[in-house]
Amino acid sequence: MNFWEAIQFIEKTHALGGKLPLESMEKILHLLGNPQEKLKIIHVAGTNGKGSTSSFLHSMLAAEGYRVGLFTSPHLQCFTDRIRINGVNISQEDFAAIATLVSEKILPLMDDGLNPPALFDIMTLMAFIYYAKEKIDYVILEVGLGGLNDATNIIKASLASVITPIGVDHIDVLGSDIRKIAAHKAGIIKPNGLVVYHWQETAVAEVIQATAEKNNAKVYSLQEDNVELLQMDIWEQIFDLNSSIGSLDHVKIRMLGKHQIYNASLAALTLMVLRNHQLITIADDSIYKGLYNNFWGGRLELLHQAPFIFIDGAHNLQGAGVLKSAIEQYFSNRKINMVIGMLEDKDVEGVLNTLVPLCNKVVFTRPNSHRAMEPEELSKNTLLFGKETAVISSLEEAVVYGIQNTAMDEITIFTGSLYLVGDVKTILLDYLHNEQEAS
Repeated sequence: MNFWEAIQFIEKTHALGGKLPLESMEKILHLLGNPQEKLKIIHVAGTNGKGSTSSFLHSMLAAEGYRVGLFTSPHLQCFTDRIRINGVNISQEDFAAIATLVSEKILPLMDDGLNPPALFDIMTLMAFIYYAKEKIDYVILEVGLGGLNDATNIIKASLASVITPIGVDHIDVLGSDIRKIAAHKAGIIKPNGLVVYHWQETAVAEVIQATAEKNNAKVYSLQEDNVELLQMDIWEQIFDLNSSIGSLDHVKIRMLGKHQIYNASLAALTLMVLRNHQLITIADDSIYKGLYNNFWGGRLELLHQAPFIFIDGAHNLQGAGVLKSAIEQYFSNRKINMVIGMLEDKDVEGVLNTLVPLCNKVVFTRPNSHRAMEPEELSKNTLLFGKETAVISSLEEAVVYGIQNTAMDEITIFTGSLYLVGDVKTILLDYLHNEQEAS
């Protein structure tokens, strides 16, 4: 298969089937030589902040000189975004070759009755094969959904189980009971392992602690008072991190939002814990450098200045709350416009109730997903707010409208879904490039 044939194979298989049970993943990986057993893995679960925390971990280890794999989802602009080494996407040639190898193992099993695997299952298999082939030093492995039954949880051991803030999301799969959701997330904790988690509401923390105790795992937690905020603006954020195993003073990051300070702190604490247990060698200088150099797309990412245009992948109530806090922190004196598109299985009412009151104007559009909510339905949720609204089903037209209708003293934010903002970035950058050439 070439690259595009590989994409077609993955999408067709995904459309025909669904998520595989871990027993099926185990069978396939056995046929592939169990590449996951050759890897040193830091496993990251949670509801919000998984991608950013994973990216901070990757950046710090890369700054020390290690070759580091970063497996994340969903992709923003291309399937190859999901599988990276030191910031470089897997090549289309390697992607196609590994997809071919996986298909050669899966298709005979499907003939014998195996349910066609979901996209995430196949990408997880491919990531394990690629990272083992490349003999990398460490893998930062982000959970796709939940944790306990997630494809990534086929691994038998990890250097650390990292748990970011947990909230209610994917209620169609995980339910709405916060303790049950926490049990799914804490399902990545391994026997005799290490656990590092971001502070949680009491019920969630109790589940994490109980799961760790059951597995005889040692627990470290980042608490809010471990972090002292020193400076926050749209160009740079500075903080101190003080924990029982060490401190970092005057840490700088360039990612926006108080939540990114805490994501960075959780990632740094994880590496300090691993260093303390002599599982990783890393200098403080590499921690500082990696945190500052880190970039993670789609999270209050600035795409254009004069006027300011951002994209943010907030897609659940917790993420919307984080975006709201960032807007109030940085842009309290500016008019805010939003272009919003969401998936129908999300807490649409909760997200809109959080974000729309902040807005001057709102445009509703449609992400490129079969799960997208129609923008006309989205707009019905906001009639009581009395905001100036528009409904533009075409994402391309919505992007152009958003750009052309943002005054120089206003800010426009595209948000509501990671499936939306990746396409927005491509469309917007192409539009700006064409405008520049035309001028």
